[in-house]
Amino acid sequence: MNHEHSWHVCGLVIQARPASIPAVKSALLAFDDCDIAAEDAARGTLAVTLGAADSAALLRNIEESRNIAGVLAVSLVYHQQDEIEEPCKEAS
Repeated sequence: MNHEHSWHVCGLVIQARPASIPAVKSALLAFDDCDIAAEDAARGTLAVTLGAADSAALLRNIEESRNIAGVLAVSLVYHQQDEIEEPCKEAS
């Protein structure tokens, strides 16, 4: 697979302090290509997808999500790498 023409996406379950959920969501949505697919604010659980043009950028965002104040745990539940026809703007 040509890594210059690939796209990575992952699914995360993020557990946070319930009182911190609004701030955690705001911090996560500041990441490029981040989407909060589902949440249970009372339990402090978020289902999140992250995308990136390369695995290094994806891993940086996963690590940064762990460092958000109020986050207790980040679990990677899915990862996929797809080849694309044209390079992603982030990889250029």
